[in-house]
Amino acid sequence: MFKSLIPIFLCLIIFTISPLYDVNAAFLYKSYVIRKDKGRDVLCDPYIVQKDDWIFKLFRQRGEISQKDFPEFLSIFKRINPHILNINRILPDQHIFIPLKILSRDSMMGQSSGIVTIPFVTISNIPEILKNQSTAYTVKQGDCLSRLVTRGYGALDTTSNDEGIKLYEEGMKLFRLINPGVVDPNLIHTGQIIYIPSPSIRNQPWYKSLFDASGNIVEKIVLDDTDASRASVKAAVAAVTRKEDIIPSPFEQLAYALDARLLNKGIYYFPMQGEEDFGLDLSIFPVIELKNRSRIIFQEDDIQGYALNAVKSFWKNVIIVPASQESSLDQLFDSVINSTFKDSIKNKLSFSDHGIEVNITAKWIIEKQLGDENKAYHVCINFIENQDERTPGSICRYLESQGLIVKDIIKDGKVTKKYKKEDVNHRQSDKNITFINTLEIKDIVNDLLKAMGYNYEQNIKITFPYEGIQVEALSNLISLKDDAPLIVDFGNIYGEAIIAIKKAGMGLIRIDAEDKITTVIRKLLNGIRVDYTSDPIFFVAKRSKRYNVSLTIQGFLFKDVEGHNILISTVPLHNELIQFLRDRDLKVVIIS
Repeated sequence: MFKSLIPIFLCLIIFTISPLYDVNAAFLYKSYVIRKDKGRDVLCDPYIVQKDDWIFKLFRQRGEISQKDFPEFLSIFKRINPHILNINRILPDQHIFIPLKILSRDSMMGQSSGIVTIPFVTISNIPEILKNQSTAYTVKQGDCLSRLVTRGYGALDTTSNDEGIKLYEEGMKLFRLINPGVVDPNLIHTGQIIYIPSPSIRNQPWYKSLFDASGNIVEKIVLDDTDASRASVKAAVAAVTRKEDIIPSPFEQLAYALDARLLNKGIYYFPMQGEEDFGLDLSIFPVIELKNRSRIIFQEDDIQGYALNAVKSFWKNVIIVPASQESSLDQLFDSVINSTFKDSIKNKLSFSDHGIEVNITAKWIIEKQLGDENKAYHVCINFIENQDERTPGSICRYLESQGLIVKDIIKDGKVTKKYKKEDVNHRQSDKNITFINTLEIKDIVNDLLKAMGYNYEQNIKITFPYEGIQVEALSNLISLKDDAPLIVDFGNIYGEAIIAIKKAGMGLIRIDAEDKITTVIRKLLNGIRVDYTSDPIFFVAKRSKRYNVSLTIQGFLFKDVEGHNILISTVPLHNELIQFLRDRDLKVVIIS
């Protein structure tokens, strides 16, 4: 059972709630009670026992005393809760005081009054917090909102009618706050999705601070105008930074790369037969939990043998990696990947997709299982220097469709922005995308030349001298700037007529019926005298070729009449690859 620390001081409270980024966040209060024990001030959390609470589950999660000396904690608990005759039989709705910390004299504001109020900083606005702790519900025929809120918020679970009415009113106010789209609570319709506040909200330490003296929800909570309060606010705001500026630790970067969960706060307890439970301090021995439920433990020094046996007996698949909190990013990744995936590490990976050759080189390419399925996928991990070196989102999405996940880790530690999943669907009307879908070679040539920006006329009359007379014929003509006309012939001009046309100063491209499409395109490009690259290779990221992704696309790359780069692809292209090429300012012609 995992038992995290419930911190007492403001800075710890801020950190425990979750990483906080909004400096405009609202402030909420949590009030603690000071109880006397053997002449000492004990900071206590007033608590109402809930259903299924039991002594060890509840108290192991609370405060400094229980973490340092649990027997002492139990002794203090018995003395400050004399109404609890048997601590092993605490009952729902019993009011108890949970000792958290022994205080030195006058160490906290309000200590002498018996009540200490500590501000919490929320991670967002109040409606968003409440919505995250609510249940989505699809309205059914015959539903009544008052019954839904009463049942969902647990207002009927109380023995006191007055308390039930109060809970119902609070539940309705919370409902209105998190469902702004429901203008009239009496008008909900079948199929509508609404959010019902969960009863667990009432157990949150900030719940009472949501309501003012009149029972209305407060939208902004202002601390008392005292020097201590202002100092608390100032300290809280100073501790808050924006998410994008947070520099994650190497352990957090590693967890991101492995799509895993990092456990690095609190104490994880392991049962020891006949002995006190062994507590693994995660701040000293961080743990990364992989999707397949195997766990990686980091240690600077060896864990004692008995403790390691306790961990291994409770966690069946444990990998111990020698690494300290001071390990560099390179050292940490090397240690973990080589220890955990040593039999499946690669640096290169290649595959073919409908004639497109994809080559991937990475610092590490590891094979992983996709959830509980037997299907495997690969994770390609690289270190990069800055955001500009990231693999483009379109390529990440394309590779993911092929079973490869790209993880680019910025070495200075700043968080990389995850690429968005987009629905990319390029159509015939896209300005820079041309699809040629025909079997007729004449139509392919016509569409291709127009896409390239050339003036091409079909079946027009041409004249040329032959044996002293002017001969007329129907043919196809490409008009070139500052150059002689260029005739495209599909096998209608023979023998000496070809020589006569060339003597007349006109160029000629002869396309035969048996020519493949690549041969046709090459003849056109050579006839127009365009420099081109056959089967071009594209390196997708703006970084060294050593760790990059390359695409070899069957086709031709050149510049059109206006100087724009144009790619003629003779194989079909995935929508994300088309998007990548468009982002490179390429005009794309796809012949299929």
